[in-house]
Amino acid sequence: MVSVPPKDAKSLIRDDLRAARKAMPRAEVETGSRAIQAHLAGWLREHQFAAVAAYMATRNEPVIHPAMEQDELHDRRWYFPRVISGGAMEFIAWRSYEPIRKGTFGIKEPADGQRLEFEGRDVVIFLPCVAVDRSGNRLGSGAGYYDRFIKTIKLVGVCWERFFLRDPLPSESFDMPVQAVLTESGFLNLGSKLP
Repeated sequence: MVSVPPKDAKSLIRDDLRAARKAMPRAEVETGSRAIQAHLAGWLREHQFAAVAAYMATRNEPVIHPAMEQDELHDRRWYFPRVISGGAMEFIAWRSYEPIRKGTFGIKEPADGQRLEFEGRDVVIFLPCVAVDRSGNRLGSGAGYYDRFIKTIKLVGVCWERFFLRDPLPSESFDMPVQAVLTESGFLNLGSKLP
């Protein structure tokens, strides 16, 4: 008989919050996503990042990619993650009229396109979070793709306001905190300010 190790506190919290997110009514997800997109579009009007790295929502995550259609800096490129071999990830340029495919875990990703080179680029990454605490600690999906990918890039966690928690989340040395959080209510800087 195979013995299954008990789940740690972080995994148990993630499971509970994922279940709560999954139970959110579709209308609430759609309304909240539109509010988040409006805040994002307004924030981008005031910030001159050369590139935006975003994500394709899945499993009741806030949907943010339609904000690229409202991005007034029309020459600013938007990039989306694509999982490659060995558990690694890269960001690929994508526009809404370009081909998309189902990738790892059935998540939509660009079929092809220019790879984002972060070296020397002024980039902000919006990453999906199951939850974020007031110190910027976040719970992601648990696969570690973003933690392996991110080192010194400006990070904004995107989550539902109900999952922006007062109580601290468990974190480990390899977990990369976010500098700000985006919810239906808008942006909130956490500690170090984004430009």
